[in-house]
Amino acid sequence: MLKTSSIFPRSLYIHIPFCQSKCGYCAFNSFSGLETLRESYVEALCQDLRASLKGDCLQSIFIGGGTPNMLDARCYEKIFNTIVDCAHLSPHIEITLEANPDLVSLEWCAALKSLGMNRLSVGVQSFFEPKLHFLQRDHTPKNVYTALEYAQKSAIEHLSVDLIYNTPLDTPQSLEKEVALASTLPIDHLSAYSLTLEDNTRLAKTSPKVLPELDISMRAMLHAQGFEQYEVSNYARNYKVKHNLHYWSGLEYIGCGAGAVGRVGKARLYKLKDVKAYIANPLHARTEQLSNKDLDFEAVFLGLRCILGVSTSLLKAEKMETMLNESICYQRGDRLVAKDFFLADEIALWLSH
Repeated sequence: MLKTSSIFPRSLYIHIPFCQSKCGYCAFNSFSGLETLRESYVEALCQDLRASLKGDCLQSIFIGGGTPNMLDARCYEKIFNTIVDCAHLSPHIEITLEANPDLVSLEWCAALKSLGMNRLSVGVQSFFEPKLHFLQRDHTPKNVYTALEYAQKSAIEHLSVDLIYNTPLDTPQSLEKEVALASTLPIDHLSAYSLTLEDNTRLAKTSPKVLPELDISMRAMLHAQGFEQYEVSNYARNYKVKHNLHYWSGLEYIGCGAGAVGRVGKARLYKLKDVKAYIANPLHARTEQLSNKDLDFEAVFLGLRCILGVSTSLLKAEKMETMLNESICYQRGDRLVAKDFFLADEIALWLSH
């Protein structure tokens, strides 16, 4: 079990780059066919953690991928022990792992719970087999229910699922069915991602270029089922994710693992993306120096995407007044908050010029 501390916290992101197969829409730093490197990757990752964590107090840990549940409990015991040796943990730390539903077992859930995991995010993407096939996902809808049952039996406090929408197969009627099915799950959070056809993905070459635009419908359907939108793609049903809020607040975070990104002070740190190169040199990081202007723009851009909003001290008075007069934003104390998070990027660009 992980020890805790009350020192002021940072957040930690850990990247696990392994996948059984690469999904057609995925542009993340993930790779299939590298399973034999898992043990050496964990050793390198622990070196990275020892160098990156210097007595920090962690508010949240998020382990993403890739497919984090391709690593067994023994690997996570090494990773968590390393974190304990090099950092303090906030008393109410949130520890999230992402998981593919077809690889979740009761034993894995119970073991990770005993190590300190208290939040599991399951990559559902769809409840319909034709859509899963289109997205090139390996799991079946049945796997989703089984995975969440195992998580519940292991007493993992917070459960979340991801859905993808705006695919060529989506209609308002089919999405309504998906949202209705999601609402029956024992979850307190849902992430809904609009399909993006990035150039380096397989779907970009085969999918129709014109996709449905069902963002407003999706939001309305989720609201009707009790999910509150608190960021462009994130919906809470009684639980807003600490790790997400930490990012959007513009606070510092540490990134470890192949392709992980962190920001400490005015330095953005990029770890090597290639898995073999990372294993050979886990301490290498490319550094990007950020100016005050860069940090201010990032604060505006991130804040307007979510319920936190942005400090009015960062905004020109006349532009802020226009946003208020045209009812595009509202003011809450000393924060300006977008009324429609889907317009956040456009608002941020306008306010920053």
